[in-house]
Amino acid sequence: MASVIITGRTERAQMTLPEHWSAEDIRDEIELLAVLKAKEGVFAPNLVVTLNPYSGSMAEFLASAVGNLAQTLTDVQFIDVTLWNRDRELPEDAAAEGRAITYTHVSPSSGDILRTTEWLFIEGGLAVQATGTTAAQDWMFLAPELEQIASSLALAESVMAPTPVDRTLPDGALDALASSELGYPVESISGLGRQQHYDYAGEWVRGASFALVDEMAEGFKVGRLQADDYRAELDDLARAGLVEGTKLTEAGEFIQLHLQDPDASFRISGAGAGGESHYQAWAYGPSVLVAAGPGCHAQTGLQDAGAPSPEHVNVQILPLSALARDMAAWAGVGPAWALPALPAGLSQEQFAQRWAGNTEPPAGANAVLKALWEQNWFTWEFAAHGAESAVEPYAYLHGGPLGLYRVGSEDSTTWVVPTPSVYVYDQLDDAIAAILYDRPVRLT
Repeated sequence: MASVIITGRTERAQMTLPEHWSAEDIRDEIELLAVLKAKEGVFAPNLVVTLNPYSGSMAEFLASAVGNLAQTLTDVQFIDVTLWNRDRELPEDAAAEGRAITYTHVSPSSGDILRTTEWLFIEGGLAVQATGTTAAQDWMFLAPELEQIASSLALAESVMAPTPVDRTLPDGALDALASSELGYPVESISGLGRQQHYDYAGEWVRGASFALVDEMAEGFKVGRLQADDYRAELDDLARAGLVEGTKLTEAGEFIQLHLQDPDASFRISGAGAGGESHYQAWAYGPSVLVAAGPGCHAQTGLQDAGAPSPEHVNVQILPLSALARDMAAWAGVGPAWALPALPAGLSQEQFAQRWAGNTEPPAGANAVLKALWEQNWFTWEFAAHGAESAVEPYAYLHGGPLGLYRVGSEDSTTWVVPTPSVYVYDQLDDAIAAILYDRPVRLT
């Protein structure tokens, strides 16, 4: 593929673009801007590069970037923070290596869900920040190209002063467990995800009441003589604005359409200290109906879901483009270092005892497994069905600040495999696309 090298406005940096991308110049503080032209009214994928004099550490640069994003963008949801460098080699010293911050946010002008990665590194006394953004539904397709462009960034020799990178971590920033396991000092990142709450913005209705709407979608009609038999459910649905008398309102009929003839359906079955809980979604055209019980953070004590009772579910309509983001928030997907918990294969009896409240770690457990055994667990299994296809279910264990572990069983052994949060998010995104477009899943 042909490419072109572009030079920044101050001539301090260059990067290489595929020929179908173009360079633009819009503001003095932006060194480089690359844009992939889009149709009118469609968000144009872009990558923005800024350079700023800097003498601090990578941990401080990361903290500053995260804080600025949270303050200046709308409804930011952090997915992951990972080590990154332009040549993609394994780091010798993570304190001096770059970072990649992946997150979603909402366009204040259009309301569209956007996905972004910030690639950060320090070189020649400059803090370099490359920000790649697409519409959420375009990310999986364009991400490799965006990272390729970011990896091509090169600073001019004239600014390459022999400035050493500060490798110290600010007080309180060190993740002692992750640093010990990885073999180099890294900062704690799990607090970002643990502060993010699921948005129970819909109407709370009893599960039995929602089931009545589902039955009505299948053709069941509540006659006047039957109204008293369904009085509690009808009153519940009336409070939510979904029925008047025994008839569905316009909002109720719109919900009914999703249940009656969905393009696809999705289900996450969760379990935690509060018992079983479910997230269900039905896609219909450009929207999706969601019925969600208490999710990961509600089950682990980090959030009060506000449910009137354990029998209630939160019902709302969302844009289809928001589905992966919504599912990830419910399942607790957020930044965490992926650390092996060893031994990775344990007996099903050991897991059963842990669920029963025995927090004594298994014999031979490493420090990560010992820490995992002490966490307030939340497990979830994802499944999806289309008109003529299905995604094979897969399961994860949420280990609090330790992040997500893929769970699988073979014979009498249960395996737990650390999985980066960004991969889990991409799995959800990939499964949605696979079901909707009737193609095989690419991430298993």
